[in-house]
Amino acid sequence: MATKFEMGMIRGFFLMGVVLIVACETPSTTPPPFVPVGDVQQLMEMVIDPAADIVWESVGTIVTLDGTEEIFPRSDEEWSTVRNSAMVLAESGNLLMVGDRAKGEGPWMIMSQALVEAGMVALEAAEAKDPEAVFAVGEQIYNACETCHVLYWYTEEDAVIR
Repeated sequence: MATKFEMGMIRGFFLMGVVLIVACETPSTTPPPFVPVGDVQQLMEMVIDPAADIVWESVGTIVTLDGTEEIFPRSDEEWSTVRNSAMVLAESGNLLMVGDRAKGEGPWMIMSQALVEAGMVALEAAEAKDPEAVFAVGEQIYNACETCHVLYWYTEEDAVIR
């Protein structure tokens, strides 16, 4: 049987071994660098605008002489398409805040975050299969987009036309 001194030595060596193992662990590997593929214009044209169009066009009302037609997703597949597009909008706002796409820390970031938030509201509405909520968030999406376009995209000629 080990003496008190020997037990203390064993504990000490054990603790020192644990400390050495922890200290000698390989440092965590850093993830590969983020490599943006598309620029802002490409994101708008190929990702954001098509996703917004799907959300906007998924609900509405058409009134004609023959009557009123309510447009809204009627199947799980149609709701899934709206949901997926809402997620694309939310994540696209994040993509606009990364790397060379980001245009400073001020209004660009605020407006990009507004797109994230609008996309999240649209996602909740689509998951709830709530046509009225999808219709309502359409305005929030439009405002997030248009506010940014006025500041960063439209030219002075566009202002005259509007």
